[in-house]
Amino acid sequence: MSTPFFDRLKLRSKLLLLVLPLVIIPILVVALVTGFIANQQAYLGVTQTSKDDLQHMAEFTIDLLRSYDKQFQDYRYDITGDLETELASASFAALKEKIKNKQVGTTGYIYCIDRKGVLRIHPESEGKSIIDSRDSNGHPFIREMIEKKSGWIRYPWQNVLDSKPRMKIVRYEYFKVWDWIVAVGSYEDEFYKEANAIKSRIFLSTIVLISIVGCFATLLVLYASSVATSPIMHMIETIRKVRKGDMEARMEVTGNDELAEMATAFNRMTDIIKRNQEMEASLAQQGKMASLGVLSSGVAHEINNPLGVILGYAGYLEGKLAEDDPNYKYIHEIKRESKRCKKIVQDLLSYARTPRPTLALTNLNKLLTEIVEFSSNHTDMRGVTIRTSFDRHLPKVLLDGDQLRQVAINLILNAGGAMPDGGELLITTTPGPDHTVRTIFRDTGSGIPAENLEKIFEPFYTTKMRGTGLGLAITRQIIEMHHGEITIESEPGHGTTVTVTLPIDYEENWHDRQATDTTD
Repeated sequence: MSTPFFDRLKLRSKLLLLVLPLVIIPILVVALVTGFIANQQAYLGVTQTSKDDLQHMAEFTIDLLRSYDKQFQDYRYDITGDLETELASASFAALKEKIKNKQVGTTGYIYCIDRKGVLRIHPESEGKSIIDSRDSNGHPFIREMIEKKSGWIRYPWQNVLDSKPRMKIVRYEYFKVWDWIVAVGSYEDEFYKEANAIKSRIFLSTIVLISIVGCFATLLVLYASSVATSPIMHMIETIRKVRKGDMEARMEVTGNDELAEMATAFNRMTDIIKRNQEMEASLAQQGKMASLGVLSSGVAHEINNPLGVILGYAGYLEGKLAEDDPNYKYIHEIKRESKRCKKIVQDLLSYARTPRPTLALTNLNKLLTEIVEFSSNHTDMRGVTIRTSFDRHLPKVLLDGDQLRQVAINLILNAGGAMPDGGELLITTTPGPDHTVRTIFRDTGSGIPAENLEKIFEPFYTTKMRGTGLGLAITRQIIEMHHGEITIESEPGHGTTVTVTLPIDYEENWHDRQATDTTD
């Protein structure tokens, strides 16, 4: 059965898919509703304003005609005779020009008709009868206007140059004095032009607002999801490290929320697992050492006696033969390899039965000076210059001088072995943190590859042709029995640095550690 798409997503992606629509959809709905309401209000406002303009122009024209009528009423005798004379006067011509020049929108205008449908005032067709005029749908809109005398009328009208009819809206009022109808008309697309422009601007503003707010909301949701999932991602990474064996990995504990509680519990669990592993390793090591002790005792007993016989006869034969004798080199080789076997047995016994240190306050600088003088004459140190930089104020250290001499000689000879073509070894002593002293051995040898650094303290691991692989194992064992620490840093081609850290007061540190372990 295939896993659904949502189940395959990471936690951050799930949060985005769940939270983002909850943020974006309300914003979108609010913006669209607000834009729609604003558009409707603007549309109604502009439409009403435009209608008011047509109404005002119609009333304005009626007022002009009424004013003119009052001014010249003393000269009017009847509507059919002297009125015509009056209308032909120069003052009335000026009035007509004023009305005809009044612009309504872009192409709209004002016109007046009498009850017979004759255009009394018109920009182009003055004096023409339009009583039978019909709109594009065939409706006699002029007769309707004459019949109703006042109101609004909307009809399609197509001019000669127009490709299709355009809707026209007209406001008309009745001027009773002259029995005229005053009409103010405009095309609807011009009438609603400003409203449509406002509608477009509102729509564009709404889209821009939604885009800006949507982007901002998306960024906030991304940030919120990152803040919410980053601790979880860190926890997952820590769990992966622990699962791979890195028991030093710990979760960061920040705040007092559930994640912090879980991180604290995980760290405590990891500490317990690490302690149990160390106890298991310690018990296993003790078992191995016990077995190794029994084995090494038997090996030493069974091998040392035959080796003693071989070395005795080899020495006897070596004394009987001249150095130029062809058999001399074979006897010499037997003697050398027998000594090597004996040393392996001795190292094995030393590793299996390293005694508890016999502690005494020791001048570390003086002890190292004696060891340097002794080691500098060793064959492995040919071409190697040993320099020392000892802290003159270094306090005395409680340690086993013989065991530390074994450690220092081993480290010095290892450094010499890493510099077969010569080099420099610098030995430094310096105070360390928390009442400790440090002894640093820094050589300019070939260095140790990274893949070998983790194995060099393992028993019987060696890269030398004739090595036993027990030297560094014994060295670390002695240092740990002093409750110290040994670390190695190396880079191929750039030499090796070995740092030995020892507590100044072994017994005090031992009791402190026992108290700490009991508290834990």
